[in-house]
Amino acid sequence: MSPINSLPQQAITTLLTSTLQDRITGSLIGSALGDTIGLYTEFLTSAQAQTSYPSRKFTLHPNPTPFLLDRHRAPFTPGHWTDDTDHSFLLLLSFLHNSSPSNHVFPTQADFASRLRIWASQGFKPLGTMPLGLGKLLGTVLASKGFEAEPEGVAREYWEGTNKFAAPNGSLMRTHVVGLMTVWEGETKCFEVAAGISRATHVDPRCVVACVVGSGLVRGVVRGEVMKGEDIDGVIERVRGWYETVGRREGDPEVDWEELKRVCDGKGGLKGLGLDDGSSIGYVYKTLGAGLVLLRLAMDRNHGLLDRSRLFEELITELVMHGGDADTNACFAGALLGGYLGFAALPDHWKNGMVHKEWLAGKAELLCCVLNVKDGEYNGQEDPDTAPLGGKPAVSQQEMEAKWMVFQQEVMRKMEEAKKAKGSKTAESKSKPGWSVPWKKPKKQ
Repeated sequence: MSPINSLPQQAITTLLTSTLQDRITGSLIGSALGDTIGLYTEFLTSAQAQTSYPSRKFTLHPNPTPFLLDRHRAPFTPGHWTDDTDHSFLLLLSFLHNSSPSNHVFPTQADFASRLRIWASQGFKPLGTMPLGLGKLLGTVLASKGFEAEPEGVAREYWEGTNKFAAPNGSLMRTHVVGLMTVWEGETKCFEVAAGISRATHVDPRCVVACVVGSGLVRGVVRGEVMKGEDIDGVIERVRGWYETVGRREGDPEVDWEELKRVCDGKGGLKGLGLDDGSSIGYVYKTLGAGLVLLRLAMDRNHGLLDRSRLFEELITELVMHGGDADTNACFAGALLGGYLGFAALPDHWKNGMVHKEWLAGKAELLCCVLNVKDGEYNGQEDPDTAPLGGKPAVSQQEMEAKWMVFQQEVMRKMEEAKKAKGSKTAESKSKPGWSVPWKKPKKQ
């Protein structure tokens, strides 16, 4: 008999709920931290990242590491997350708005589609931030007639128009929160919700399977069921069984399970994924593979408290220095690592430097309340942040375009000041330069 069983039941319950709260909060904030740190090297090649950040160290507090200032990073300040975290929070806020500790209501495709449209035209309403980083696939789908009424149908029409080729990482970057929402549900319920949320915009089977695997792993690490490499492999096998029996849409191409296995086994490491390989940096399996490489490394290197305290920063830094779609790769990896290592293992000088850290921590606590791992009452209907418009008035397109004009002027001023300070032109990344008004010219997939 385990010595822990000698403890009073109340003590065991307290220990378990404390651990779950640490892991849920760790996953949610870990993903935002990965996104925030990944922005430093997003769209750079590995060589450019090494040149731009030779110390291989990133600090957010008290003295943030300056960005390589180019047209992509100029709209941001250090400590800001990107659209990756915005979109995951659209899902979380939907869940909080409609759920209570006694009744969990998962986001529907229609509700998520509506919130996405608001984000694209109004920004992230609860915090008043601009909708930066809208992808090509998502931008096209959002602008299509009928998207809110039938998001999956519109997404499928777009995908078929690409000859069923497009499989970017735009749904994987947000769907990790499904693993947290479904922590008390059966594993197949997690798979089902994740697949539906992916298909709201990304219907390619590779995108769907990646989201199902990712959400299943987040759920598993938080529950303590995925603690070693064999457990990761087990989730992937169960995803395959679920997908082939009930998850596949009629007429969809078959999944190349051997390709998925090669991506997920981690044997080639981060280098083997070619994360900065030109036009393929946004391929969903690159992001999935990066997250699994880091999770396996964390499991291999986690030998005690000292290891836990350094692993998140060490591994996320190692990942983002490979460049490519670094914020999305690190956002997904951060969700896995944060869930595995826990909130306490996240570096303080990163946590304390996030621009909206209090708001983020507050929503993590509310999620824990709804999931019954933290005491307290919560009614999402009374929390204005969780409403589709975030408790704020709607902004007209004319007003939003005026905001964009002011925003762009401020960014140009920032770049001009940087040029004067350096006495030369600011650097430009070669992969995906530029940014734009989201409903006019999408930037990336």
